[in-house]
Amino acid sequence: MKAYVVAGALVAGLLAGCGGVEEDGLETEQPHLATREDRLICITQHIVVFYSDATYTTEVGVEHCYCGYRPTLEGQRTLYRQVYSEQSC
Repeated sequence: MKAYVVAGALVAGLLAGCGGVEEDGLETEQPHLATREDRLICITQHIVVFYSDATYTTEVGVEHCYCGYRPTLEGQRTLYRQVYSEQSC
């Protein structure tokens, strides 16, 4: 029983030391998934055109993705998008 208590305390200490709480007691902020920009590598070849609204008439951004490279963005991303020329690598 004593071993379980010691093991539990050890695990709790390790979890607290792995980015859970900063020294001043505040939690560290993790970037929101919608705004994260990971270094992705394209596994398909495609073009994404982003539009200003649901009418899909005003382009505000274009993203090119070529096999084995990182996606490149010109302009801005929005919720309104259309994917063109999607091909497997």
